[in-house]
Amino acid sequence: MNGKIVCIYHKNCTDGTFSAAVLKTKYPQCKEFPLKHGYDKEDIEPILNEIDENTIVYITDFSLRDEELKEVLKRAKEVINIDHHIGVKDKLKKFEKEFKNFKFVFDNNSSGASLTWKYLYGEDNIPKIVKLVEDKDLWKWEYGDETKYANLYLYRFADKPEEVINFIKNDNTDEIIEKGKILSDFVEYIINNFVEGAEQTLLKIGDFTVKAFNVGNFQSEIGNILAEKLGEAVALFNIKGYQVRFSFRSVEGQSPSALDLAKILGGGGHKNAAGASIPLEQFCKIIKFSEEGDKYG
Repeated sequence: MNGKIVCIYHKNCTDGTFSAAVLKTKYPQCKEFPLKHGYDKEDIEPILNEIDENTIVYITDFSLRDEELKEVLKRAKEVINIDHHIGVKDKLKKFEKEFKNFKFVFDNNSSGASLTWKYLYGEDNIPKIVKLVEDKDLWKWEYGDETKYANLYLYRFADKPEEVINFIKNDNTDEIIEKGKILSDFVEYIINNFVEGAEQTLLKIGDFTVKAFNVGNFQSEIGNILAEKLGEAVALFNIKGYQVRFSFRSVEGQSPSALDLAKILGGGGHKNAAGASIPLEQFCKIIKFSEEGDKYG
């Protein structure tokens, strides 16, 4: 393929990292840039500087805001957006109709990594390690402990597609699973210890009062346990500088869903697993100081 390849992928995410690594197996020369939801405008500048009329841009397991996506489309030869998050489906379908150089690849039943593989190589011979990443990302757990152990080990390789590519090429899944086993007991202790002592902060998100918890790591696992225990969607938040990053979790049948809450704050994701990011100043304004945040128990 002539010209440059640029990849924008979901930051701090195993599935996003694997989607970028899969792309790199096809295009080793690809320049890759991780972006988080709620990225700052200055985060996009070095990416735009890499894009010209001969550049094909892949956006994997992620989507840009309208303004930045239009700017990328204006500069690039072609933009291929491979995503599985239901919250952006309608928007990106509209972009596909409006812009001739934009292609949207979507499947809500695949993860970003597996969908990228299918787009590049077809349905066959998907590496097992990619299937294990998908199994956790979609919260299916069809591979049971293999999924748990593999993803525990892979957690440390977020935003390192140049290292992850070796796991895909070498098919050393058994070794990865064994290394994950070593971590398992300690991680379960951390998760259970947090849940037992979890203290909530009540937030006003739109018309909803939401129980929120200050969680830095293992947000998916902790969030799902708390949503089950409390019988309602929960917010996990983490303050980074002057930004507050949210991860919302809910279980089937809960209303509002995780996605409902994320959308109110300008975020997106899946129905029961979604995220958003807001300024710290805005976060302080949605705290319900008038009600006490007792332990959930």
